[in-house]
Amino acid sequence: MNPPARLLARVTALGLALSLGPVLAACGGDAAQRTEAHYCTVVGEHLVDLSQPTISTPADVKRVLNAWKAVSATAPLAVQPEWEAVIRSMETAATVDPNDPASVQKVADTARSSEQAANRVLNYTMERCGAQIGTPAAAP
Repeated sequence: MNPPARLLARVTALGLALSLGPVLAACGGDAAQRTEAHYCTVVGEHLVDLSQPTISTPADVKRVLNAWKAVSATAPLAVQPEWEAVIRSMETAATVDPNDPASVQKVADTARSSEQAANRVLNYTMERCGAQIGTPAAAP
């Protein structure tokens, strides 16, 4: 499984296990916050939650989602739409009702539809910031 899919699967599993309520979206940011330098700085500030989060409680899930949202709010225009897709997917996973097959299917569909965007975000961040975010792929 590739890194974005693993990340989305992890968030989905957390949503299933914790049955979290909706997480509020936080998008936006002015042009001064959307420079590559600022983006990379914010990635660095949240790198642990972006790459190796410790998640065991609903509060941890919210903290990690907020870290991803903070970085998304500073994403340069080149990857802003992709970041928005990733955040939508993570938020959908966090709202899953594990007892509702339609809800579970919605999470799976959203994860699949955002996979290309997630790959773009991960690659862009590695290329521009030298930072690996998401769950690294396991060695073959």
